[in-house]
Amino acid sequence: MYEIIPYVGVGEIHLGMKCDEVCKLLCEDYRRIDYDTAGYRLCTSKLNIHFDENDTLIAVEGNINAGFCYQNFEIVGQPFHKVYQYLKSFDSGIKMDSVGATSYKLGIGLYVPTIKKSKKELVQGAIVFRKGYYGDSEPE
Repeated sequence: MYEIIPYVGVGEIHLGMKCDEVCKLLCEDYRRIDYDTAGYRLCTSKLNIHFDENDTLIAVEGNINAGFCYQNFEIVGQPFHKVYQYLKSFDSGIKMDSVGATSYKLGIGLYVPTIKKSKKELVQGAIVFRKGYYGDSEPE
């Protein structure tokens, strides 16, 4: 399980860390994927860990097997409507979109590719991001 700490990170993986620091924490093999533009990501079977061009961690995505939770409430693998209502109790401004929802207050995004089908579909992934990741504010 990875406990999400808003705008800090997940578990021991903290936003702002350098790549070599994160690599020491990973408990499984990973592969590096470079972007066409600046930055790259490290991919494991559970996580996609995003770095900018300065090797600074800017976001962590977790799939259904990652065990992301917020305040001890598992947010991935649960029905979207339940997770959305739970996060809404912390951020009334959470925004729903065509593939999930984003809370800029908490720095958390939910991924539900089948949300158009039903709000009861399971959350397939989540992202924890730094301020400014989506252009919402300046990075700190």
